[in-house]
Amino acid sequence: MTGSSFGFFKTGVLVLGVVAALGLGGCNGDKEKMEALTQQNAALTSEKEALSQQLSQSEARRTQAENEAAAANARVLANPGPSMNPTDFPPAGPSRPDRNSGNVVLSVAGDVAFAPGQATLSAAGKRELDGIARTIKSRYASNRIRIEGYTDSDPIRKAAARFPTNEALSAARAAAVEKYLVTKGISGSRMESVGMGSAKPKRTKAESRRVEIVILG
Repeated sequence: MTGSSFGFFKTGVLVLGVVAALGLGGCNGDKEKMEALTQQNAALTSEKEALSQQLSQSEARRTQAENEAAAANARVLANPGPSMNPTDFPPAGPSRPDRNSGNVVLSVAGDVAFAPGQATLSAAGKRELDGIARTIKSRYASNRIRIEGYTDSDPIRKAAARFPTNEALSAARAAAVEKYLVTKGISGSRMESVGMGSAKPKRTKAESRRVEIVILG
């Protein structure tokens, strides 16, 4: 083999080595990308399963709440008790007595307590709940409490990835109210939250978007 041929052979071997190294590096990069995508997919699947479980639990609580309300109405119709006096109204927050069940309902406007499509309490919403918490502790210290989240009938758009249905959004809002009331000294063992979605609509969509704190009679 001549010197020029040997030099060419060495050059060819070197080029093949560089190409192989680059190919190996590319394979390693693709492998890392696939592993990252696999991890992301697993995280998304886990989040979806958790949301599905939360929605199922909310649906079960919603059904239970509706059944309890129907049973309470039947009891009242069978044995009507004394009407609630005006002095029985709690002093804080928009409220009304439910004459059919004997419960007291305190309502917080959804547009005040939350940004559109969100389940994080606003400063104004927290101020409303501060007054409601004081009322509960002073007037209804032993009553059980059911927190019901409601929405309007419009489908979720901007936050559909996080809250695919109105029931999911209303459940998250009710849960946020419950957690906040716990921070104000109301025992979580006395409370339950349920997402009612667009059930029991009010006169307008704005009025339908609300959270009701139902103090059970």
